[in-house]
Amino acid sequence: MKRLTLWAGMLLLVMAAFTAVAQPPPGAGGFQMTPEMQRRMEEFRKWREAHKYTFQLTSTLRAIEQIDKDARTKLTPAQAKKILAVLQPYRNKPKMTQDDAKNALKGIKAVLNVNQLNAIARIEAERRNRRGGPGGPGGGMGMMRPGGQPGGAPGARPGGAPGAGGRPGGGFRMPNPAQMKDFNPFKPDTSTPFGQRAAEYWSNFFKGLQQRASGK
Repeated sequence: MKRLTLWAGMLLLVMAAFTAVAQPPPGAGGFQMTPEMQRRMEEFRKWREAHKYTFQLTSTLRAIEQIDKDARTKLTPAQAKKILAVLQPYRNKPKMTQDDAKNALKGIKAVLNVNQLNAIARIEAERRNRRGGPGGPGGGMGMMRPGGQPGGAPGARPGGAPGAGGRPGGGFRMPNPAQMKDFNPFKPDTSTPFGQRAAEYWSNFFKGLQQRASGK
């Protein structure tokens, strides 16, 4: 894996943050993106579009975490076992292709019932309305956080990346798509803090599935 392979949700948050500070209200002062930053943003937008099925897959998995909190839509042991069977072949691949992501997404949706699919569709629609995109990292939800605290998704701002009331700074650099050719969200580069958080996140995710599949 190349350096700077970051978890998809964190990348979306960074992108949204830069967009927010780059568009201050009319007549107001504020941070303006440099031409270099604008170029990097456009490169990242194209990279994300080229990996749209990967992002759809991870968005669906985060939604599954959420519906699992509700007794009416939680996964059954049989469903968890089937989802594990769909995802396991991709856990250690150095790269997830778009065909891989499409096949995984198709396999997962085939396991879910109508109520679960409708609940996921509502969650993803709310995310789009709230953030203008497929949504950011999910917290600890139901069976997906075995023995742990809520959270686990990358959440800290990298090197002074803009947050609420913040501005870019502190040495932050936009992700470089050229360094993310080998992208598999389940196998992040653990040499970075974000990669370490992502690895922990997906490890907990799969442990939760395994526990549910065993009837716990």
